[in-house]
Amino acid sequence: MKIFLPAWHYRARAIVQRTWGWSPIEEMVLLTLDRMPGTIEQVSTSLKIPRQVASSTIARLMQFGLIEVRLSPVPVLSTSKIGHDFIRSNRALPERTEDREVGISLVFEKVGQSVLRNRDVMTIPLTKLRSSGRAVAFPLGEAPETDDTMAHRVSRFMAGSLRPGEWLRGVQAISSVIEQKYLVLDLDEVRNGVLPEGASDLLIEALKTTVKTGVLPQALRPQESRSLSTEIAFEADQLIVGSERHLERFERIVADAKSDVFVLSTFVATQADERGREQRERIWRTLEEALSRGVRCHLFYGTSLDDRASNAIAMEELNKRLSAVRATRGFVRVHRDPVGSHAKIVAADDGQGGAVALLGSCNWLSSPFSAVEVSAELRENQAAAIGLDVLRSIVSSLSSASRSVEVLQFMSSDLRRSRTTLSPVGLTTKCSQAELTVLYADDHERLLRTAAHDAIHSFVCCTNKVGAPMVPALFNPAEVAGRRIDDVRVYFSRYTGPTKRRHVAEHRERLHDFVELVAVRDPQLHAKFLAWDKDNVVISSMNWGSQSGLQDNRLDEIGLYLKGPDLAASLLRKFEAQLKE
Repeated sequence: MKIFLPAWHYRARAIVQRTWGWSPIEEMVLLTLDRMPGTIEQVSTSLKIPRQVASSTIARLMQFGLIEVRLSPVPVLSTSKIGHDFIRSNRALPERTEDREVGISLVFEKVGQSVLRNRDVMTIPLTKLRSSGRAVAFPLGEAPETDDTMAHRVSRFMAGSLRPGEWLRGVQAISSVIEQKYLVLDLDEVRNGVLPEGASDLLIEALKTTVKTGVLPQALRPQESRSLSTEIAFEADQLIVGSERHLERFERIVADAKSDVFVLSTFVATQADERGREQRERIWRTLEEALSRGVRCHLFYGTSLDDRASNAIAMEELNKRLSAVRATRGFVRVHRDPVGSHAKIVAADDGQGGAVALLGSCNWLSSPFSAVEVSAELRENQAAAIGLDVLRSIVSSLSSASRSVEVLQFMSSDLRRSRTTLSPVGLTTKCSQAELTVLYADDHERLLRTAAHDAIHSFVCCTNKVGAPMVPALFNPAEVAGRRIDDVRVYFSRYTGPTKRRHVAEHRERLHDFVELVAVRDPQLHAKFLAWDKDNVVISSMNWGSQSGLQDNRLDEIGLYLKGPDLAASLLRKFEAQLKE
């Protein structure tokens, strides 16, 4: 008897890169000629290596522009300005690489979460389900697979088939095809031990149980993995506080970019919107200047609560304005459909082989830049890659964003593959280390309650709004902290839903001895953060006092939990300075 298991068939072109690093001989030759320009013969004698080795090594270094010939006062070989800068800056030497395309055709079955070669199994379309067999249903209400959800499965599958020195850069999402199908298996063959190559232990066990009992297995929902903490380089100056500083950081990030800029804003303002128009013009002009340099601009908005399509219309207006800057097609990638997320992100390459990602509270395409905003800037390669991955997960829901998803995937992969850089000459200070954990929507409440119990000296939360969930979501945990420690504060600016000023006044009176509820009218607080003790901060897009994170929409809110020396103390100093201004 045949059974039909729910599955997804994924076809795409993967890019595999072969990388050659730099040998000790090459680095020794480069350092020698930087210290003492000379001839091939002199290099050979100085390093006690064969002349042929010195000659071929110098030729390779010259190919990458690291060594040049100087004619005055006498002809000698020396490091070029590029080579000189590489030695003294915190950058890796340029690796030699070669890309090749590999066709992949994989089947991901939902019972045992196996990833199988399509050529090794038999699949049929949903419309051709045979009545002679028994079918396992797809999980009800489950979101379809995307390039983003398939990415780690493809990477895991291909890991064992790559040649030495090769790694998977990513998949060309623009040409990928994902189809729902049924995987066809014969239970008589299973009974005789014939199983698909690559079948997981879960699938094998489920099939054996079916053979034994006759009961069909059930499709599994993929388990939501909790974010792991990552050690990153992070300084207090990467906590961006205040509208003007956000504008300045946007201008600097976009000005440094040479290839791609990504902006995700919950809302988009129309070109005719007068509120904050002068500040937004700085955003528009910065994007126009980037386009004039040949930088691709990928623009997204988040809200799906758009009955009049006002954000889609505003995005189209912005598209027309930016498209007028550069006639070449493909540089302006404006997406008119929402991604369904409240997250706010700016990301770009840094023009030097790295990238930067800025996550926080600022609605870049709609803000009047008059409120207090807070964001965290991820600069280190591994940290920036995490930010790019978060953005890719959010925008991958749009079919129109396949090119943007592909670029994000390749940028992230390249960052993670970047080599350890040469130590700058004379470097004496060490960058502070912090522990980074990405928080999804349903992670926020759990962490806030944990912080309320763990805080020893202080517990401070800032939310733009307070609303119906404010008591269980925020006030009760704050009270738990306030009954143990003295410094417990909740800042907010707006009331939403049925919540009125008198409701909060009642709770202020009730919590008088434990929690300080601080309503700030001017400047308005649009920041969303949590800080406790000296070292713990969460920078988020979530309004702690008016929203609840849902497990079925984890990408709706994004937060960054950073634990590092004096990060909370530094954030609160900057925040309090903004309130005084």
